[in-house]
Amino acid sequence: MDTLIDVKSKKLIVRQIVEQFAEVDSNEPADATIKILDEVGGHYLLFNNTWKDGRRYYGCFLHIDIHSDGKIWIQHDGTDLNVAEQLLEAGVAKEEIVLGFQPPAVRGVLGFGIS
Repeated sequence: MDTLIDVKSKKLIVRQIVEQFAEVDSNEPADATIKILDEVGGHYLLFNNTWKDGRRYYGCFLHIDIHSDGKIWIQHDGTDLNVAEQLLEAGVAKEEIVLGFQPPAVRGVLGFGIS
């Protein structure tokens, strides 16, 4: 049985994951990825804001919230890596992770938190 992790530790884990994803492409300009780390409110976002090959890349590609009940909500995962898998590897229990981008009926079938 998994041991539940406290909210402070979850915030540290999520912050480390966000920092890791923010530095994936070192060939991009320093301001190409915007990090929003609202640790008091429990909101963690990464945005693209760059031009490449004449095309603009702008928008949120990662959004994670930590709710007051301590559950980690993955609202959007537009990364090449699986954020839920990263959280599991860091020791977060599956039922403490909510896949907010999936319909509620699907979340339980996948074994993750429902809400």
